[in-house]
Amino acid sequence: MPEEYVDAFFSFYGDGTIDESQIHPTVEKVTGRPPRTFRLWALAHRDAFTTPRISPTS
Repeated sequence: MPEEYVDAFFSFYGDGTIDESQIHPTVEKVTGRPPRTFRLWALAHRDAFTTPRISPTS
């Protein structure tokens, strides 16, 4: 693995630095909608990640 990748990994997880990579308009060009954060996506799809509780039957 290239040394700069290792350094970036430890910088992010150890120091909490954020990757300031350039953001490209690809998502909006492909989907016709602006991109959203992972948090917003997860909230919009939270039902897909929860298990309905089933009551035990007698």
